[in-house]
Amino acid sequence: MKIVIAPDSWKESLSALEVASAIEQGFREIYPDAEYVKLPVADGGEGTVEAMVAATGGLLVPLTVTGPLGEPVEAFYGLSGDRQWRLYRNGGGQRPGERPAGAA
Repeated sequence: MKIVIAPDSWKESLSALEVASAIEQGFREIYPDAEYVKLPVADGGEGTVEAMVAATGGLLVPLTVTGPLGEPVEAFYGLSGDRQWRLYRNGGGQRPGERPAGAA
């Protein structure tokens, strides 16, 4: 039997991958010989980058960006496993020394 586990994150509590792992742990008590596929999903909000990175075997890359008030903010971006896309999360999305889009 194959069991696909595809949860969203639990806001400010568990990532989608952590939720999937907890569900798998419970299912294994009843179906120890099943094949499990964890497929974290997201709705475009919190956890989207992490879910996409986990689903593609990608990489989270930490960096410091400039926040909306000019302060340094810790952030990260995700690279897909095939390196075909990059998705940003947190902060102002601007690396130190870069100009905002449309700035003269």
